Amino acid sequence: MPSRVHLLTGATSGLGLEAARRLLADPANHLVVGARSPEAMAALRLPAEPDRLVVLPLDLASLDSTVRFARAVEERLAGRPAASLAANAGLQFAGPRRLTADDYEETFQVNLLSHAVLIERLVPCLAPGAPIVLTASGTHDPGNRLARFFGFRGGLFPDVERVARGDLDATASVAQQAKDRYATSKLCTILYAHALARRLSPGTARVIAFDPGLMPGTGLARDRSAVEQWAWSTVLPILVRPFPGASTARRSGEALAEILLGRRCTDDSGVHVDHRLVRTPGSADSLRRDWQDALDGFVRRIAADVATPTADRRWPTKLTAR
Repeated sequence: MPSRVHLLTGATSGLGLEAARRLLADPANHLVVGARSPEAMAALRLPAEPDRLVVLPLDLASLDSTVRFARAVEERLAGRPAASLAANAGLQFAGPRRLTADDYEETFQVNLLSHAVLIERLVPCLAPGAPIVLTASGTHDPGNRLARFFGFRGGLFPDVERVARGDLDATASVAQQAKDRYATSKLCTILYAHALARRLSPGTARVIAFDPGLMPGTGLARDRSAVEQWAWSTVLPILVRPFPGASTARRSGEALAEILLGRRCTDDSGVHVDHRLVRTPGSADSLRRDWQDALDGFVRRIAADVATPTADRRWPTKLTAR
């Protein structure tokens, strides 16, 4: 494969699809995309020559699938460095807690843990200084007014094991707990981005947490009721347009592509930027080094565990006690 290869998850719709389209607009760029349903990539295949887009199966709710995808990427690259890595796929449930086959809360595993395992595996495959971009969200911040308007109250971090199980606040309603788990997964995304940036040797890669803003009309509401999906797709794009922090999938996707192409944020690592490509501090919680280190240590243990084939990849022994 050529050297200008970009690795991307979550490109079937919304932000990821728009970023992928922007990358493919330049014939020099090639994409390796992970998708749970490769057949859903029809919208992206149309403008791309067959040799510039490779779609590989990836189910981020499975660590086995995540490791298989990483191995497939390594084989495709065949020693050639990738130009960027975008950990963009994500989901948001509205109902009760759901655990994966790996015994982790699904929002946490899909939005952060599997992406972190993927990053840990693929960092050696990246060109020096290549951007690693993790998709964050303003919902992590209890002070974000737009997020509060939609019922989010910021990420919660009682301890890393409880976060990984989705055991955050049993006194809250089912709907609030679901929002808390999403916001917490995004808080963890930023915590991990900061920790990884501190840990990587200078010149290895640049780590950026990217907040695309509120983007009504994307697939994030696919788990909601029909009425909520209708409002998300038709009403909210009009209502939230004047709000600071609101964006569109196309505008934010183009901003993400600019980072991946190395045109913006070229000297930054361990930073949090918004959809305008403006550097922002994030919440005070996202800057807590003790939380960053706790999450980073957890991720590294899981990444080391799944690197060795075993019959059972559930909780490491030290975490099995509930």
